[in-house]
Amino acid sequence: MQLSNIKRGWMPLTLAAGLITVAKTPVYADIDQFSKIVAVINRTDTAEYIQEVNNENDIILNDKISFRNHLTAWQSKTMFLSSIQRIIDLPDFKAIVAMGRNAVPFILEEIEAKPSNLVWALNLIFKKKITDTPNTTIEEACKLWVKALRS
Repeated sequence: MQLSNIKRGWMPLTLAAGLITVAKTPVYADIDQFSKIVAVINRTDTAEYIQEVNNENDIILNDKISFRNHLTAWQSKTMFLSSIQRIIDLPDFKAIVAMGRNAVPFILEEIEAKPSNLVWALNLIFKKKITDTPNTTIEEACKLWVKALRS
């Protein structure tokens, strides 16, 4: 559509809202093409790990503060992004992944309260996917990870 054909009185915000509503919603499996992760997680090693990190005395306050800072910055930068590659290439997302298993309890807390693309960080931390089903939604993947890591 050419801008000259737009009706008078339409605001740019109206056009932006329309574009956002037709944008492809990412699904859980979309990260596969960028992360090169092919294995699906098994539950034998994760349950033990979660038991270890669930001890509140072992969680370092600095990790939580660092995680929160990176999460807030990442969320503000990805609010209007639809490119999976750009979302996971942002420095704040990479910093969360670099925290490794120290970030897992914080990620679980986040995705349990509000499912989001943050679930992809778990794939990269554990180097495994929770499912191979291609049409799994972000919300479903979050629930699967939470169930697997909390059991």
